[in-house]
Amino acid sequence: MIDLNSSNYKRIFCFGCSFTKYKYMPTWADILELHFENTDTEVHNFGRGGAGNYYIFNAIVEASLEYEFTKDDLVLIQWSGVIREDRFKDGRWVTPGTVTNQSVYSKTVVKDWFLDVVGMLKRDYSYIHTIQRMLKANNIDYEMFSMNGVTQYDATHRPIDRAGTNIDSLIKLYENTLAILHPSMQQILWGNEGDWPPGRIIKGTEDIHPLPTEHLLYLEKVFQFNPSGELRIHIDTITKELLL
Repeated sequence: MIDLNSSNYKRIFCFGCSFTKYKYMPTWADILELHFENTDTEVHNFGRGGAGNYYIFNAIVEASLEYEFTKDDLVLIQWSGVIREDRFKDGRWVTPGTVTNQSVYSKTVVKDWFLDVVGMLKRDYSYIHTIQRMLKANNIDYEMFSMNGVTQYDATHRPIDRAGTNIDSLIKLYENTLAILHPSMQQILWGNEGDWPPGRIIKGTEDIHPLPTEHLLYLEKVFQFNPSGELRIHIDTITKELLL
């Protein structure tokens, strides 16, 4: 596993959904940017709220071409929920999140046109596998994890009903690919890939995204990240202010 405490990398590229880049509080990627702000290491955050793995896959490939990844770079990837719908339309990405939660589509349209758990797993596993192969072939250091796991739960955080499906055989096919992923953020922070924390009121609205202190906790538990005392106090202060 790579050492997130060092500044041996010239650039760090972060990819994910709102668990990587969020509208009003620092995430694990922002914490890394603060950690390296007085060094020669650049941190680039390509996270996007509501993003699914189609967006993340495209963002990684395009960044690899635009920035020309080298052996001096580190790529950190937080894969998102499986049942999400991403579109590039009229010159911009549309990333509304979980397809079953979108009011613009009727239940019939979702059922008949979008929702197929096995199909979505096939799509996303191929993305993960392809990115692993691409980075490894180019001798690029990388680490991968996920928001809520990509095998047991769907993106609405309910256990997937495997009866009569090919899910288990698909997981077996990709077992070496999936084994490289670190435990999901939900599993580490809240004990189970299907669990969310109790709703917290942040800026007047109930919000179930990880708090800055929880993002820091994930980095510490999974990557043995060792922040400075000053950075820890800063993250604690931001968290307290958000919960006021």
